[in-house]
Parts: sequence; C-alpha cells; structure tokens
Amino acid sequence: MNVFKLAEMIGVGLLVISGLIYIIGDPLLRLISYQGPILSGALLGWYVLHSSTPTEKYVENQDGESVPITSILLRGKAVLILLVGVLMMIPWFLPQIYGLALQNQLLFIVSFVFQFVGGFLVGYIIPSFKFMEKFILYSLGFGADLFFVLLLYVDSTLFNISQVVLLNNVLILVYGVKLLEGIAFGVYIVRRINAI
Repeated sequence: MNVFKLAEMIGVGLLVISGLIYIIGDPLLRLISYQGPILSGALLGWYVLHSSTPTEKYVENQDGESVPITSILLRGKAVLILLVGVLMMIPWFLPQIYGLALQNQLLFIVSFVFQFVGGFLVGYIIPSFKFMEKFILYSLGFGADLFFVLLLYVDSTLFNISQVVLLNNVLILVYGVKLLEGIAFGVYIVRRINAI
C-alpha cells in the first residue's frame, strides 16, 4: 500500500470517527472532535494534490524535494490560501460562536464543514512551502495547541464540566491526536535530513 492510499484511508476514517464524536459527545469532546475534520481535510487535500498529479508532473523544489508542479505554480498564492483555510477554522473555536453552534443545528453542521474545508486548503497548499516555512508553521501550530487547551478550560467552566472530565479530554487530545502529529512530523524531519 502506498503512502497516498494510506493518507486517503486515514483521512476518511478520521472524518467518520470525528463526525460520530461530534454528534454524540459532550461539549468538550465535540470541541476536541474539530481536530478530526481539520486533520482529515489536510490529509485528503494532500492526497488530492498528489493523486491528481501524473508522475512526469513532479519537479524538484528549492529544498531538493520532489513536489507536484501545481505546488510550485501556487507558491505565490500559498500564504493567501493558507490564511483563508485558517480563517475558515478559527472562528468556530471561539466560546461564543461554539456555544451558538451547539444550539443551532445548521451552524452545528456548517462549523464541521468549515473545519474540513479549511483543513483541506491547508493540506493542499502545504507542499508549496519550503522546509523551514513548514517547520515554522508547525511551531505556530504547537503554540495554537496550547491556546486550545486554554479554550477547553474556558469551555469546561461555561458548560459546568468537572475538572476530571476536562483532564480526561485533554489526555485524549494529547495522546490520541497531538502525539501522533508530533511523531509524523518528527519522521518527516528525520527523513528530510536524510537520517533514515
């Protein structure tokens, strides 16, 4: 099984699992489940970019990586596309808007779709960035994760959720999502510097 097929399978699986959690989970688990469509969208965006590019349409970028020619052509618009993707995701994490989404079924669905589409745009455009730019983006993402934990604490207060449940949910986030993200990025860095 090649890496592109694996990305497709994991992306679809994450979308289904996070969708189920989003429907049946408590308010904190639903907020954590936003990680699902974001990661799923990113994987599927990356998969679509690569699977729709014939082998002869790959070129070497400035870092010596083989990337689809589309990534090179989109490089000038990469920051804009990245910002659009991020802006599609961020508002739904704000306690006021998230609270409205929990009460309104249409917003409930729209928020999940926006997370997926935003993640898709980010995953599709990531190969357009240089290695150091990707590293900086990941570092910014780590900082955003710390802010996300703070949001979980704020929401636990708003929804009267016990600190024990909050801790359990944070552990699910750290070990179920962030640890795997960190391992995947670590493997990418090690492979990039030709250590393996």
